[in-house]
Amino acid sequence: MKVIALTLLVALVATAQAGKLTDKFAHLIPSFATGFVINGTEADPHSAPYIVSLATKVEKHSHICGGTIINKEWILTAAHCISNPEGMSAIAGLHTRAEVDELTQQRQIDFGRVHESYTGGVGPFDIAILHVSEPFEFNEWVQPALLPIREEVHAGESHLYGWGQPKSYVLTAAKSLQTVTTELVNYPDCVEALPENAPLEPSNICSSSLQQSVSACNGDSGGPLVVEHENAPSELVGIVSWGYIPCGLAQLPSVYTRVSAYIDWIQAKQTAYYALF
Repeated sequence: MKVIALTLLVALVATAQAGKLTDKFAHLIPSFATGFVINGTEADPHSAPYIVSLATKVEKHSHICGGTIINKEWILTAAHCISNPEGMSAIAGLHTRAEVDELTQQRQIDFGRVHESYTGGVGPFDIAILHVSEPFEFNEWVQPALLPIREEVHAGESHLYGWGQPKSYVLTAAKSLQTVTTELVNYPDCVEALPENAPLEPSNICSSSLQQSVSACNGDSGGPLVVEHENAPSELVGIVSWGYIPCGLAQLPSVYTRVSAYIDWIQAKQTAYYALF
């Protein structure tokens, strides 16, 4: 599987370089999110109606990554989640991960693009856009997240959502949607906090957990980091990308793709799709 292979490659490279790191970072490895929120709390059912579960095949949906609905036809996720987008499955309206029922909506992906500058490893440009073959029907359980203003830089409290494992040493995923409250970390402070050789770019955004032993870096790859607004839709500020493992020990900011840096790219891909089809 592409994500696993890439993560192993990163681990090998990082291990080879470990001797060059300071003692503080010697045992930490930059890695893609493992698919779980560590020590999160159960989210209120359908409190994140924009989140989707992604799988490689419609016929047998086996969750691999999260994604975010941005309108009735489009989903954003991480580039490292995507191998062959056409034929992938997206399920919206989930709370309990295995319960596909009358509240959920399953769609097939018929078009997708990974950012052209993404190199296939831990680093910047970790974004992909997916088109569903049939539009989502918006209701109480399925809604889009808002896109931010172009190049907007957010600050303050944010929320991460994903299907998580209850403890860092328990490898079984929790059945229900988990959430973690985090504090956004600006780029200069994130650069200062991470190892000197961290593959960080201004097009990333970081967050730090507000509670010790609670980790955001293991949120569902491709899933949403949002700023929530009272009486208004949540705003998608980040896409879960990578962090240093082991997360519980690292106590370092988690790294996301900053969505506001890619507004022009998102619009260009949507325009190209409609020109083709």
